[in-house]
Amino acid sequence: MNAVTSIPPHPPEYFPAPPEVARPWVTTVLWRWRYETGSCTGVFVLGWASGRAYGFWPPSLMAATVMVLVVGVAPVRRCAVNRFLCVVTQHWLRTGLAHAWVHNRSGRLPALVWTRPAGYGEAVLLWLPAGLCEEHVRAAAEVLRSACWAQAIEVTADPRRRQLVTVHVVRRAVPGAA
Repeated sequence: MNAVTSIPPHPPEYFPAPPEVARPWVTTVLWRWRYETGSCTGVFVLGWASGRAYGFWPPSLMAATVMVLVVGVAPVRRCAVNRFLCVVTQHWLRTGLAHAWVHNRSGRLPALVWTRPAGYGEAVLLWLPAGLCEEHVRAAAEVLRSACWAQAIEVTADPRRRQLVTVHVVRRAVPGAA
């Protein structure tokens, strides 16, 4: 018996399949990697300049002192980890947005304007391109939660500028919050 099934290759809610994410411009790639590029360039230039001016040992001693402070002093370590998570969360969130198909018909992803640490995790400000709204980001919350390794994702829109959306990446419960 030759039975032909009419099961579509994708779930019906994804028809028609959206276009792929557009390739970013060079300026967009530089913006997305600004912290990593700036840190590496700054460390290289600072190490090279201080090495030429003072020799090898003073810059090495300064680097070791910074490392001991970050590892040994809890408030400094907490600040360093929070800043590191802010940078990493941007990359995780961008990947989650691409995999959740949160882009406009031209394939443009929302721009991640800034990320700041918060008591619960991180708050990320998104600038939505034309064709996207807060509901698109909210519908992708479960995919974003998985991509960011978070407990929850909460989305709030700016009441005056609807193109600005804040994504709250909740990593830990805030003591005293109801």
